[in-house]
Amino acid sequence: MSVKSILIAVVAAIVIVFGGIYTIVNLQTVPAGYVGVKVNLYGSDKGVQNEELGVGRYLLTWNEQCYLFPTFNQLHTYKVPFTFQTSDAMAVNARIGVEYQVKPSMATKVFQTYRKGVDEITEINLRQNVSDALIKYASLMDVNELTANGKTKLLEHVTEELRHQLENVGIHIIRVSWASDIEYPPQVRESINAKIEATQRAMLRENEVAQSKAEAEKARVAAQGEADAQLTKAKAEAESIAIRAKALRDNPQVLTLEAISRWDGKLPVYFGGDSLPAPFMQMK
Repeated sequence: MSVKSILIAVVAAIVIVFGGIYTIVNLQTVPAGYVGVKVNLYGSDKGVQNEELGVGRYLLTWNEQCYLFPTFNQLHTYKVPFTFQTSDAMAVNARIGVEYQVKPSMATKVFQTYRKGVDEITEINLRQNVSDALIKYASLMDVNELTANGKTKLLEHVTEELRHQLENVGIHIIRVSWASDIEYPPQVRESINAKIEATQRAMLRENEVAQSKAEAEKARVAAQGEADAQLTKAKAEAESIAIRAKALRDNPQVLTLEAISRWDGKLPVYFGGDSLPAPFMQMK
């Protein structure tokens, strides 16, 4: 084999090796649940290409880079609490969670807007949007309103504000939630605890009053029942006496018969004076 042939074979081998390495390095896979955004790094057409890459494998040139954006729902809870103030200058802290989705057909718009991947957008830009919305709407309510029923109302306003800002960019906000209890200043916590304690005492008194009323009603019903029973018994006795009296008036001989039935057969010890007559029927 000639030297020229050997050189050609070596060059070909080098080209194949480097071509294989280049192919491996620049072969980009877009997995299921993601879209790719291809960016030209140099040249006259430098910048984001307006077509999203669907699921598949793509061979990029030396001048191209691909950014992946998830199209499924993202649920992110910020570890660092947000700080915001109410209208009466009470500073409060709370951790927030955000659920959102990058619209598949607008992934390039998202990248054009932020020039970052989804993780950086979430930690920096989206966090700033949440913070601004919290500050804006918390300043419209005082701390008493916030501690009463204002927490839900505040999140509703924040959610609507984020949707208004981000929907046209390509980020759909699904919901915003509290990831922790709101931390209030010490004086506010003391006031809340005092209010809770007062409410519990009032409820206890209401329960005691209700129990006393129930016991009194129970005693009244029992007494009424006893009175009704006594009245019924008295009416029955009175009716019995009336019936017996009428019978005796109509039949006076009954008294004599009862006296005879009760006589023990012994005569009185003496007669005369005011002594009563013996219980005998008159003999004719």
